[in-house]
Amino acid sequence: MKKYCLFWGILFISCAASNKVVRPLSEEFEIIGTIRVKFESYLSGEKLDEEAYFYLLEAGIKQFSGGIDIREISWYKEGEDVSARGIVVRADPMKKMESSLEKAAEQIMASLKPSSKIAILYVSSPDPEAPDFIAKELEYIMVTNNFTIIDRSQLDKIRQEQHFQLSGEVDDETAISIGKIVGADIILTGSITGSASIRRLRLRALNTQTAQVMAAGSERL
Repeated sequence: MKKYCLFWGILFISCAASNKVVRPLSEEFEIIGTIRVKFESYLSGEKLDEEAYFYLLEAGIKQFSGGIDIREISWYKEGEDVSARGIVVRADPMKKMESSLEKAAEQIMASLKPSSKIAILYVSSPDPEAPDFIAKELEYIMVTNNFTIIDRSQLDKIRQEQHFQLSGEVDDETAISIGKIVGADIILTGSITGSASIRRLRLRALNTQTAQVMAAGSERL
């Protein structure tokens, strides 16, 4: 059945159905439920996407508490009446870390020659478990993409000889010096900065001969 509605002062004939899905779900999130809302709106298109998201988010926070987001949003509009549905999710910290690390590594690898010898020197982080995890994951990602990575045991030996903490940040000159000792063309360093919802993972690749920054990657955690 057709409905008639006044839209911004102009008379339109509405034949009801506009159904779409926005904010796709990714593996970084854990599904904890679904939420449905009904509301009235004069909006359409992307503006209605945003309005549906905020109505769903408000309802989701009331039902599931904070720290949630809404994904896979679909809405159906007939006249001014909107029915919206979404999937309620929470971020999975480990999956988010893995995803951000892969993206940052891709940014780095795109600017480096696979023939380069790379030493993953350090990643500084407030979390004492993160540096070792990131270094091992970076090694796996880069070896899988046919890059040559200096064995960590060689870096451990230099660390012991020069009292250098691989989980702590040092200046570029010291980092380059260590890279040269182990025969690396490129040294890879990184850091996790920020807190709560604004943390970022940053990676830098330095040429040990020129001290030039060959590549950089930055991803939100």
